[in-house]
Amino acid sequence: MSTPGSEPIEGPMRYKSTCGLTPAQTTELIARAWQVHQNRPPDQRYDFVLPFGTAVTLVLLKARHNLAQQLTGDLFGVSQATVSRIWRYLLPLLGQVTALDRARLADALARGTVLVDGTPIPTGNRAGTGTTNFNAKHKKQALGVQVAAFRDGTLADVSVPVRGSRHDSRALDEVGWADQIATARAQRVVAVLADTAYVKHTRLTPRKKTTGIPRSTQDKAWNRHIASLRAPVERAIALLKQWKILSAGYRGRLAELPSIIHMITNLEFYRLSR
Repeated sequence: MSTPGSEPIEGPMRYKSTCGLTPAQTTELIARAWQVHQNRPPDQRYDFVLPFGTAVTLVLLKARHNLAQQLTGDLFGVSQATVSRIWRYLLPLLGQVTALDRARLADALARGTVLVDGTPIPTGNRAGTGTTNFNAKHKKQALGVQVAAFRDGTLADVSVPVRGSRHDSRALDEVGWADQIATARAQRVVAVLADTAYVKHTRLTPRKKTTGIPRSTQDKAWNRHIASLRAPVERAIALLKQWKILSAGYRGRLAELPSIIHMITNLEFYRLSR
């Protein structure tokens, strides 16, 4: 005999909290991915043991909550190996079908103002990488990405990742954004707001404190002003990292992480564009 409240709660999946997208967005994404999947030569298609839409939902759920493959398999009634195969097949496919929804740094520069900041993508401690990916500021191994945002906090672009030990200023050079900013400045007036790590690339940063000398009232007022203007890029990063695979500690193959960052970035632009 069941007790009150012991019956399972039935109803539609809350896609926005579980998968990061609305039901309509999820349906459209599945349709796009299915079309690409069906147009592939038969010998290049994965033979799904799950319904195709369920497999896409599996990938979204895993990325949104950084679930282990074994746990994901238990939730969907398949093996860990099946989850691995579905993940590796759909990972580039989902990145492909959302590519046209993605904005680029050039779009923000064309508007005249861009907010820039770097953020680490934790990878967990890996003996094989040594200090190559060790981020001294955050005291963890990671890959680093540069994030650009518009003044309203809308995501503008996410760079390719660089080794976690790179300083943000050098990372901006390595990913090619410094050159893009310089080119845009040569063509029009462009304001780049960033933190003190980017003094090489812009003067619109907080003023550093001189050792042994208190900050002046003017410096304090300037720093508060710059901090208030920079706040939107911090919000953009926080929303991007609601895809927990980018914030909770990536456990998979390090070689796959750039593709995952690409897919999640495209999915976030897809989410924002609908």
